[in-house]
Amino acid sequence: MSCTLLRHLRAIVTLTLLVLQGSAAWAAQPISAERLRPDERLRLDATLSHPAWQRATPHTDFVEKAPDTGAAPREATRVRVLFDEQAIWVGIEANDSAPAQIRDDRVRHDGVNRTQDFVVLYLDAVGSRSAAQWFRVNAAGSTADGLHTAADDSEDFAPDFDWDATTARHPGGWTAVLRIPFASLRFSEGRQDWRIMVGRRLPRAQFHLFSSVLIPRDAPSFIATMQPLLGVQLPADHAFLTVRPGLTLRRVDDGAGRVRQDHEASLDVKWRPRAELVVDGTLNPDFSQVELDVPQLAGNSRFALFLSEKRPFFFESYDLLRMPTEALYTRSVTAPRGGLRATWRGTAWAGSAFALKDRGGGLVLLPGAYGTDAAEQPGSALLALRARHDDGDSAFGWLMAARRYDSDGGVERGSNTVLGPDLGLSLPGLSSLPFLPEGRWRLRAQWLHARTDAQPGATGTLRRGAAVDGDLLRVKLQRQGERGETALTIDDVSEGFRHDSGFVNQAGVQRAEFFHNHGWRGGFGPLNEVYASLELIRTQHRRDGSLVEDSVRPGVYATGARNFEGWIEWYGLARVRLGPGLPLLPQRYWSVGFVMTPVPWMPLLEVSADVGRLADTAVGPAGEVRRGANLFAMARLRPLAALELEPRFNLAWLERDGERRYRESAGQLLAIWHFDARHSLRLIAQRRTLWRAAEPGVAAADDAGSTASLTYAWRRSAGTRLYVGAGRERERGSATATELFVKLELDAGELVR
Repeated sequence: MSCTLLRHLRAIVTLTLLVLQGSAAWAAQPISAERLRPDERLRLDATLSHPAWQRATPHTDFVEKAPDTGAAPREATRVRVLFDEQAIWVGIEANDSAPAQIRDDRVRHDGVNRTQDFVVLYLDAVGSRSAAQWFRVNAAGSTADGLHTAADDSEDFAPDFDWDATTARHPGGWTAVLRIPFASLRFSEGRQDWRIMVGRRLPRAQFHLFSSVLIPRDAPSFIATMQPLLGVQLPADHAFLTVRPGLTLRRVDDGAGRVRQDHEASLDVKWRPRAELVVDGTLNPDFSQVELDVPQLAGNSRFALFLSEKRPFFFESYDLLRMPTEALYTRSVTAPRGGLRATWRGTAWAGSAFALKDRGGGLVLLPGAYGTDAAEQPGSALLALRARHDDGDSAFGWLMAARRYDSDGGVERGSNTVLGPDLGLSLPGLSSLPFLPEGRWRLRAQWLHARTDAQPGATGTLRRGAAVDGDLLRVKLQRQGERGETALTIDDVSEGFRHDSGFVNQAGVQRAEFFHNHGWRGGFGPLNEVYASLELIRTQHRRDGSLVEDSVRPGVYATGARNFEGWIEWYGLARVRLGPGLPLLPQRYWSVGFVMTPVPWMPLLEVSADVGRLADTAVGPAGEVRRGANLFAMARLRPLAALELEPRFNLAWLERDGERRYRESAGQLLAIWHFDARHSLRLIAQRRTLWRAAEPGVAAADDAGSTASLTYAWRRSAGTRLYVGAGRERERGSATATELFVKLELDAGELVR
């Protein structure tokens, strides 16, 4: 570690110790829950006609979050909460003076977004406000759910929970009723310091967001000010056992005369013996992707591509796996035979441990200073332990991930073990220092140590060799203020560091990144906000201090009516070096883009482009800067009430002396016909092309491929689903492979209810 970097780290730690003190809190009006009487039974309808709803105290004090934080909402919203022995019931009345303008598109599960009228319920049954489960339903009755993590203020749609919702339109607006079973919530038996927040999206010319409690612009996270939920009494017995068997049938024809038919049975079990403890088990799970990953351009990339997690086994208390770095990348588990997991969720301490047996078949990332190589992934056994203590103002965690690769033919493949702590601290005292901008400051840091003896061989496979040690350190200091934000991130990754169960695609470097923006509101015509920003990045080789990459990026970002977000950034200094001793490539390009809702039948349009002088990383060892562009476009279309269309397209090219030398494209069309809220027919078609002209040291390339699938889906609940479909895949010069499949998942408990 360089002396300069050590001085920076010592200064940050010293400043942290000097200013660490108690944090401010916001006063929030509680919401009270009313218990159903023993003889009362609710139906899941949206009329709120049952007498119990009239006994419940309504919460009406909503406030606008966007676009004008703190303003009075233009439409009234009322919330009532009931509960019985099995579930919490939330009734929400969304008054609307122009009900004909309600946007109630029927969409697939997790497709509910800000382009539709919806209400959303946030519940933190642990009470720490470090994470909240959220449940969203739009005016058409379509649903979405997920987890919001306070540490990085992220909203993740991946986790799915068991819950129900229904909606009804009326002349004065619409009404929603949500039923959240206690079995879907995570809470502590000893304390009931529950937190709640309700939000409502009203998309008109301006896209409004109302919330049941004020969320200041300088709040450390969106869920920081959740209000108390009073009166909820836990059922006498809140243990549960969920058993979900599954069956997948496939017939695969590779187009070359080989046909394979197979069937795989699977079993997933979730058991909660007590409030804080959940045990998950899985046998022979089908981890195949029902929905194809979004295609990405990779022909001119030096680093591996990150793919988000979509598989249910990893979603229990998913926020525990979110750390300052991607320290546990569950997509590194490719095809498990089985797994066992235990998760503890208390008011201050939480932890998860899981063991998996993985068949392998993916890639093991081999990070370097100038790019990412990869080796074939053998079968392996993975043991991971994650623990975290969180008191709201500070958090401390620990991670250990050990992967041992299976021997093959007497050849040992070795292992990779990574462990280390992470922390998060609120630093309210920093805002009082005269030389720093005002706002709410937070420090996040993680240190990991790795030992690896699974070394890549000449044939691209791993073999056990000499053990290599390495370390990763990340420190991030960030500020959220009333008029902007600031962040300073410092990374130090040694050459020997490798994390086969995480996502680290660059090693042997020291990296510093600084970001700052400042905003102005109002007085800009159709624009609501305008922000000026500056980002500085510098990456140097850890061994000799030589520059690997740097950039200076000033920019402007704006929001406005019709859901508009736009940006323009100038990479006036963006240099990159592709290898040791090679010259720096001076890139110069503009990055522009926008997102908006042009008309109701096109609820979302996104366009972005990088245009100018860009690095071509495939031309010889040193690369070359050439004129070119990287374009992206995506739209969501609703030509009919029952039809969703979502085309997206990527295109990149590079030129030399006015002639095109490289071209790559990737496109995808997603089309869904909704028969009703539970039944749909989905088409996904993808096509990619890659062309490169022959040059000295560069071979010509002309490749193309396509993938398509048609799937009927029936979704009764999060645990009972049926998929029937067909797919085809073709690479240029190869036969067309086809697949027929049926996938059935059942929740055994639903069969006996």
